[in-house]
Amino acid sequence: MHRLKETHDIAHVLTGFGIDGVSELGLQGFNLAQNRSPLAVMLIFGGMLKALQKDEPLAPMLRALAKGFQMGLDAELVIARKLEEGWDRPLNEWRNELRLPEAITG
Repeated sequence: MHRLKETHDIAHVLTGFGIDGVSELGLQGFNLAQNRSPLAVMLIFGGMLKALQKDEPLAPMLRALAKGFQMGLDAELVIARKLEEGWDRPLNEWRNELRLPEAITG
């Protein structure tokens, strides 16, 4: 759990998911696929519940969640890498090594 917290912001950059609510659900989908994180399940549930309460559209959230989950299944295990020791490496080099797409949209 500690390593997930340490690498959360790095995972945003590597995956290309932003910091808005929909993107955060995408990142949590990624975390769920990568680590089977109970915290990811709770955050996904909370985000979806909040959207239902506010009558927000669910489709963008579900698309981001599915995209993140598939990305997590396809990628190498991110938390196992010493990312903080490679600040000098280009971002696309890390993405290629981890089998992450160069960039995502939405």
